[in-house]
Amino acid sequence: MTPSIDSRITRRGLLGGIGLGAGALSLGSFHPVQAALLPEPEQSETFDVVVIGSGLAGCSAALEAASSGARVVVLEKASQSRMGGNSFLAGGSFSLPLAETDAARADYVADYEAYTLGRGNAAIFALMAQHIHADVAWLKDNGIEVLPAVERPPNRVATATVAPASFAGMPVLFRRMKARLEELGARFVFDAKARQLIMSEDGAVVGVRAIGRRGMVDYRGTSVVIATGGYAGNSQFLESYSDPNAGALMVRGIPHATGDGLLMAQGAGAGLKGMGGLMALHIAAVDGVETAAGQPAAVVPYAVSINRNGRRFVDESLGYVTHGKAVLEQPGQSTTLVFDQPIREKAAEGVISTFTRLGLTVHQADTLEELAEKVGLPTAALQETIESFNQSVENGAAPAANPPKRTLATRIETAPFYAFSPLVPGITLTFGGIMIDERARVLEADGRVIPGLLAAGEGAGPVFFQDYIGGGSMTNCLVMGRIAGREAVSVTRTA
Repeated sequence: MTPSIDSRITRRGLLGGIGLGAGALSLGSFHPVQAALLPEPEQSETFDVVVIGSGLAGCSAALEAASSGARVVVLEKASQSRMGGNSFLAGGSFSLPLAETDAARADYVADYEAYTLGRGNAAIFALMAQHIHADVAWLKDNGIEVLPAVERPPNRVATATVAPASFAGMPVLFRRMKARLEELGARFVFDAKARQLIMSEDGAVVGVRAIGRRGMVDYRGTSVVIATGGYAGNSQFLESYSDPNAGALMVRGIPHATGDGLLMAQGAGAGLKGMGGLMALHIAAVDGVETAAGQPAAVVPYAVSINRNGRRFVDESLGYVTHGKAVLEQPGQSTTLVFDQPIREKAAEGVISTFTRLGLTVHQADTLEELAEKVGLPTAALQETIESFNQSVENGAAPAANPPKRTLATRIETAPFYAFSPLVPGITLTFGGIMIDERARVLEADGRVIPGLLAAGEGAGPVFFQDYIGGGSMTNCLVMGRIAGREAVSVTRTA
């Protein structure tokens, strides 16, 4: 007979967080330390499933578990008004295979593998392809409206956006998810910072010690789901793992994504992976004021990006993450995205609508000379760059351009002309994190499963490397969040 949770917990079973090891770029500057053990609290509550984090992955895991009858608590270190984590600030698009066929799913996985330079998590890409159509339908069944999917060339994917529109849908989604969870008896505890995992004598994770408005409380359960997001808000992590100067990058997401879950998981013996170098950061060139929604990702592949010297510097068709990282190398770390009326009609209407709604400037002019004056670019250099680019365009590509553009190349020649300017690099999210398997179970560095501990979302996998196709992070959070919720229920039923 399995001993009760209470009888298996001892003081020795409560693990303090261990600091992350030094990154490759700063070897020896970041030493592991054992955090002081917190005193055992007088307050304790028992549930079936404890979820840490109220973003899309956490809410998906909680809703999946609660829908199966599990008693669920969601711990969130932020206030209720900031529920949703990075997901709350997201555009709200899920990437899907173009059809529910094996061939379309294979194309979807292949494109993600190509975008991640063959170093992404192919197993999770396959799960995304397999489950996302059904998971979007599940959202609809739970009262969340999702707009019809739209193809996103040049990739063989489509994106479906939470209604009513990009960036406007996520607050609606979280209001509905919270209401639905509470209908099912789940409980939210806000302003509660999870500090340590509680482990039993046999090595299973059986709860979380958190500090909140009521002081220190143990939340015990048969399983714990870590869905705390990444570490973009932790300059020490960024400077140790990504780049010594990465801490100076703007953070587009929430400032409180500080890697708490990674530290707790590592304290329980979890392996961490995929956190080294700029390859582990999602960087986008965005409006310097509205860094979240001021993101012209849909326009980047079609437009031309011009630095302060009036020159192109990247193949824009490679996508907005490659574009964002290239801006890091440019004078003043800024760029101007230039396009004309046909590109506006093809790809920019939604972005312009968002910029207008937010009160952000979309520059418009009848001539390139006038546009250059408005955005502060050297007129002659801009005109020469655009003229040279136009001459190199043939059959939808510009192989002779400097740099070449492999696809989605069209001449910039039909007035009016437009520009998003200036755009500056900001971190959207981080890619590396807690090692998990295809069942969202947390793994030690040698591949052993840590019983009772699941993880999903931005800080788990790891899933992406260098880049991803837009909508992929939302799909990962939804698909793996639901898988973590199902696995948590399975643990509860076998305990």
